Amino acid sequence: MAPGFVPSVSFRRARKTVSAYPATRGSVCMVVNVSGSLPERLDGVRGLATTEDRFRVLHVLVLSEELCDFVIEEGRKNGAESIRKYSESISVCKASKHNGGDLGWHTKQTFPFPEIVDVVSSTDPHTGVFKARSASGWHAVYVDDVKRAIELTSWTPTRTFRRTGQNLGKIRVKREQQEWNSYFIETHGCQMNKSDSERMAGELEAMGMQVARTMKEADVIVFNTCSIREHAEHKLYSQLGPIAQRKWTYPNIAVVVAGCVAQQEASRLARRVPEVDLIVGPQYANRLGELLQDVAQGNQVVATEASHITEDLSKPIRVGGISAWVNIIYGCNERCTYCVVPNTRGVEQSRTPQAIRAEIEELARQGYREVTLLGQNTDAYGRDLKPRVTFAELLRTVHDVDGIERIRFTTSHPRYFTKNLAETCSELSKVCESFNVPFQSGDTDVLKAMNRGYTVERYREVIRQIREEIPDAAITADTIVGFPGETEEQFQNTLELMEEIQFDHVHTAAYSPRPNTPGATMENQVSDSEKESRLRRANRRNEMDSLSRNQRYLGRVEEVLVTERNSRNEKQVPDFGDGSMPLVLLQ
Repeated sequence: MAPGFVPSVSFRRARKTVSAYPATRGSVCMVVNVSGSLPERLDGVRGLATTEDRFRVLHVLVLSEELCDFVIEEGRKNGAESIRKYSESISVCKASKHNGGDLGWHTKQTFPFPEIVDVVSSTDPHTGVFKARSASGWHAVYVDDVKRAIELTSWTPTRTFRRTGQNLGKIRVKREQQEWNSYFIETHGCQMNKSDSERMAGELEAMGMQVARTMKEADVIVFNTCSIREHAEHKLYSQLGPIAQRKWTYPNIAVVVAGCVAQQEASRLARRVPEVDLIVGPQYANRLGELLQDVAQGNQVVATEASHITEDLSKPIRVGGISAWVNIIYGCNERCTYCVVPNTRGVEQSRTPQAIRAEIEELARQGYREVTLLGQNTDAYGRDLKPRVTFAELLRTVHDVDGIERIRFTTSHPRYFTKNLAETCSELSKVCESFNVPFQSGDTDVLKAMNRGYTVERYREVIRQIREEIPDAAITADTIVGFPGETEEQFQNTLELMEEIQFDHVHTAAYSPRPNTPGATMENQVSDSEKESRLRRANRRNEMDSLSRNQRYLGRVEEVLVTERNSRNEKQVPDFGDGSMPLVLLQ
């Protein structure tokens, strides 16, 4: 492999070109570019680029306001189903009449009824049926889905840097005669990161390495990072300090920074800690082996450019042999004002149902009994596939895999959760009665400032849909307190929502400003002391509700799945019931 070659993960491998930024007595930073602009390349693969808002609308077009009012009244009872029901029988729109009222995906420029495009494009999805008038007549409109304009994840080429007064050439040497025999991965953050670490471990073991007992014993050291919380990058730099010093003594070790902080901090990281050999974004986790081949040539490699994720051919080294993570959708198209994930994990990219089922079948052959389907927003699965596939359809596709007894999924977004999904989960016996549906705030104005795309009433509707179909479902959630501008009254609305719904558990967090997010520059930032006070009160509410919910298990006989033994006490066997409540069995 030629020095500086960073493998592309697009389909057309022959179109790679390489730009090298020559070192001035320092390290070399390599950049990969594929011919054609970034949006053109991604759009040419599967239409992933979204450079302007796109929306999908269902409607019934009638000639009288009275008839439109009738459809809207029906819509208040049955939502989008009313549109589909009446479109064929009474709609005069030839484009959508025989398609359930579906006009398809449009931008403001392509929407066929320009008189109502402003109100349609500014309406959040799943917020009900509303009335609008155009030159063609009266519309009963339902916004089914929205893809907001997003900026594709990319990396601005870095200059080369050198450590003042020292020659990096001494530590950045070719390793053609060197061998890496061991590795150590330190993982921070969410389940997606844990899954990525399993894939990176598979790549390293495919190169002949074995996991080291400690970081000090490893030839390849990987930090898989998370950028959700404040000061995540500061923690990383403090961890890298001793490793950088060690590299000057042992130049043959390889230092890798992966994950969301790597994506977010690539340029700054290469400058501040030039001892780092490889900076790799989440979308390249399954290409770690190829990238390390370039490091072996004496190069510092940065792989954070936006990419299309091809089907994963890596063999993850999974932790445990009972329950396994299965990625179904990468990236996120939301634009929550507090969150860095879309900037670090890129646009939504769904795996095909066939590939997902094949992976689950292989897990069953290996003896796994449970799978957890992973995505930033699992219920947004399939929006980018052609033809479109819903998450409910995916659950049906994988449900009958022999040997798999339980199917879980996380996380759900209230915008995309549907009654059909709740009904599907109720119908399929292997799907666990467990739902993680973050609400983030109990106040609609705060949700709007967060750009969450739903109201508190919409969230209540989602919970009602779940409990109507699965009355005993375990429902967990996430909430953020102290978002900029949140008043005491608005925070009280959050506490009231928690008390009303009675969650099994709520993951609470005080708002922390993240780089390059709108929330970080908003006015009326809440003081740290007030955020801490609100967090304590939210935690107290959570503890009371969780205890109350857990009382329902007293005296019941539950089926559980034992996944491991407590290494400190073999008589304690941690496991999970069907509702995801952690239990400890005493033998």
